[in-house]
Amino acid sequence: MKRNEVDRETFEKTQFASIQKAINREEVATKEKHIRTAILGTYQEKGAKLFWHVVRRLQLSTNAITCWKFCHVLHKLLRDGHENTLADSIRYKQQITDLGNIWIHATIAYGSIIPKYSQYLACRMKFTSKYKEFSGNLSIDPKVLEQIGNNDINSYFELCVDVMDCLECLMDLQEGIFRTLDISKAVSVTGPELCRLAPCIPVILDSSQLYDNALRIMYKLHSALTADTLSGHRYRFSVLFAKLKSFFYQCSNMQYFKRLVQIPLLPDEAPDFLIKSSECHQHAPAVMIEEDL
Repeated sequence: MKRNEVDRETFEKTQFASIQKAINREEVATKEKHIRTAILGTYQEKGAKLFWHVVRRLQLSTNAITCWKFCHVLHKLLRDGHENTLADSIRYKQQITDLGNIWIHATIAYGSIIPKYSQYLACRMKFTSKYKEFSGNLSIDPKVLEQIGNNDINSYFELCVDVMDCLECLMDLQEGIFRTLDISKAVSVTGPELCRLAPCIPVILDSSQLYDNALRIMYKLHSALTADTLSGHRYRFSVLFAKLKSFFYQCSNMQYFKRLVQIPLLPDEAPDFLIKSSECHQHAPAVMIEEDL
């Protein structure tokens, strides 16, 4: 066997093992090192075809914990994996939606949150496929944002709706996760609770970035359109702001998140877009805290 064939076989075995360890039926948080190996694998093969080859063999429709962990790992790959991960994954968008529909009638806790996660993943893939200017982690250079749709204000109106659609799915997901937990009286978070909480880390990162984008776009819209035209946008933004602020506050008071992610502070009140002299006050987006896990 030639050297490159041996290397390929070793690479595939490592990927198979890591993906199967990351996506299993054990009700504990997926280890970050297994997810990291899967992410690095997408860069080595310039895509996620091998990931999906492994995933198709897993019992996603018969084991809820396995399905939940799949959603978490896919979310991380879409965020941090090679840019071709999206193209390799979006062809399975309908299957991801179908998984949500399979579990929606389950009486266990995961039955209420798997559909919300699958809905967000589908929404996210649709968004990043439609707006290729956004990177996998949903960030965009402000100068590039200024050029979307040839600076047509109608394009920004639609973009704002799409950004808030994604943010709304994320808020539904995190609310669903916290509804399944009883952590108010617990001294420490248990393994099963951590299994459900672990995806909140990429949820924090995504929602922080989406809020930042929505804020920029809202200021741009208000500089060009009448207040009445944007009343619906303002109402929706204020509702999402309140949910996001509550989510960030809840997470910032939990020790589990403090060591893993730097959660941004939002202002006390939602921005007043009707004040002509107000400036676009950006918050510092959430960032991961690097450590060996």
